[in-house]
Amino acid sequence: MKNRAKGTRIVVFQEMTDDVRVRPQAHPRTGRVRRDRQVREVNPADARALDIALATRAGLEGASVVTLHLGAEGGEPLLREALARGSDEAIRIWDEECYDIEGPAKAAILAAAATAADFDLVLAGTGGTTTSGAQVGVLTAAELKVSCVTQAVGLDVLPTENAARVTRLPAGGFRETLEVDLPAVVTVAPVDRDLVVAPLPALLEARAGDIPVMSLAELGVPPERLRSARSALRRGLPQTPRPPVSPLSAPDPALEAFERIRLLVQGSVSRRGGRTVRGAPERLAEQLFEELREEGWLDHLRERNAE
Repeated sequence: MKNRAKGTRIVVFQEMTDDVRVRPQAHPRTGRVRRDRQVREVNPADARALDIALATRAGLEGASVVTLHLGAEGGEPLLREALARGSDEAIRIWDEECYDIEGPAKAAILAAAATAADFDLVLAGTGGTTTSGAQVGVLTAAELKVSCVTQAVGLDVLPTENAARVTRLPAGGFRETLEVDLPAVVTVAPVDRDLVVAPLPALLEARAGDIPVMSLAELGVPPERLRSARSALRRGLPQTPRPPVSPLSAPDPALEAFERIRLLVQGSVSRRGGRTVRGAPERLAEQLFEELREEGWLDHLRERNAE
């Protein structure tokens, strides 16, 4: 096992997005938005992820930060800026098969790139400003078969415990802190951040070097993998799930009117009670098992064993 105190590899995903502060320009004939005139910038959540990665590396001896970008040559400026700010490596991933790919395909490629970078911790923005799908980080964790913590605003790596302590923003405006074993994927919330500008000498030095480009073949991602990821997507109008309908028998006519109305309003909802049990852990586990079996929660296991 790798010593996390020495050589911790932090991989950061960086993505370009439209600057929503700049008004889009429409084509005079078609009326459509002119994509060639759109102002592009690094996704704010990804920029915050790089902030956290560099701050985390500063507290770990021998740690390194690898910045990855999946995109065409136009995204190289954000990689050079990451190098100027202190990233140890910057790699661009591109192939002709990468045009117009969706979240599942992006996750498959980025997972392969993170594996090639020998990651210990992956940081990515929760979602973009234009799409805000919040899928890539979670799907990447699924591809890597590691744990994922979402909506993070703070991070501390615990080298001796082979874990990371993450502060996140769940729904409702609360904050919570939890620990996750490494390796792991953490998605960063797009909170307000101070503008960070790399020094001019570092920017000039970063402009001079070449940015390595990795293809899908070098990452070991076959085109069939991307096609299978596309086939998993289903497009259509949103549909509200229908609740199950249970037949309801008419109340007994002999009952009083108020009681008949109460039964009709109640419908098929049945009240469930609860009880508290105390005792030794072994006895409690046995009672819980018996309760689940009597209520039918374990019937699927019985059918599987019968097969």
